[in-house]
Amino acid sequence: MPTPPAPAPPTTPVPPAPIPPGGEPPGTPGAANDDIVTPPGGWTYRANVHVQGQPDWPSVQESVTALSTLSGSIGIRYRDYIETKAGEIRNNIIFLDARNAPEITDALQISYRPKDLPAGITVERDRQMYGGIGGEGRKGSRVALKINIAPDVKPGEYPFAIQLEYEGKDFDILPCTIKVIE
Repeated sequence: MPTPPAPAPPTTPVPPAPIPPGGEPPGTPGAANDDIVTPPGGWTYRANVHVQGQPDWPSVQESVTALSTLSGSIGIRYRDYIETKAGEIRNNIIFLDARNAPEITDALQISYRPKDLPAGITVERDRQMYGGIGGEGRKGSRVALKINIAPDVKPGEYPFAIQLEYEGKDFDILPCTIKVIE
């Protein structure tokens, strides 16, 4: 009489690999370098987070400028030129430093209003937090704007502006351009 086969050992499900703070590696479908991720220290672009053992995402090009206020100036870092395809959503984080603007006591009270938006492009305020490490300091802020490009927007460059307002007063604008590529 033949010997019956040994029973198969029990299988243990393999837990999914943890997603690192920077998210998925480059080339992951649906992921982009300007996705917002939350590593220690506060949210930022995926491209700004480097995960050991994974390739880096292409950097997000930002502009640095200073805007005049009634009694000082505000330092700003943001994306003034964004290349994308129609039908995509891009993120623009505005890093604001109002330490040299005495009249601004709470940077989260600044409004960001899009002006002269082309048809098919919308901008909405997504999230905000105080600036600095872990959100310290009421004189600085991070504000994320979500830019939606409709699928029927034709290739080309589309300029618009973001009007900054504090306590009901407009004080300056941020010029922006969306370049829709094929």
